[in-house]
Amino acid sequence: MREAIVAACVVVVLAGTLAALFLWRLRTLSHRVGSFECAMHTDGRWLAGIATYTRDHLAWYEVVSLSVRPSRRWARRELDITSRELRRLGAGTSRISEAHCTYRGEGFLLAGRDHALDGLTAWLEAAPPGPITFPVG
Repeated sequence: MREAIVAACVVVVLAGTLAALFLWRLRTLSHRVGSFECAMHTDGRWLAGIATYTRDHLAWYEVVSLSVRPSRRWARRELDITSRELRRLGAGTSRISEAHCTYRGEGFLLAGRDHALDGLTAWLEAAPPGPITFPVG
């Protein structure tokens, strides 16, 4: 009987620790400068996530994970938004947009609040010019 109580306590402590780590990770990701909630449609299903702008990349973190590394990373110069569609989820709710994206010839969808995808579009358009090369000779 005593072993069962100890085992149950260990399970409860481990579950609590994992839940605390999960919540800490979500809070840390969502409070980064340049982060926004968005879902990615790939392989026939939607995955909830948090995207974060960096100088040269868009990093995407899957919500249901304990990893501190991004699940996907797209280079700023190779990511394109080919079109956007506005969706309404219901009366009084936020406007959601789907961005049809391409990266190295592969297509996928990102969905998020309309203003967040406006920011993504602006970030892509504001990319600094590439390196300047001078002719040799």
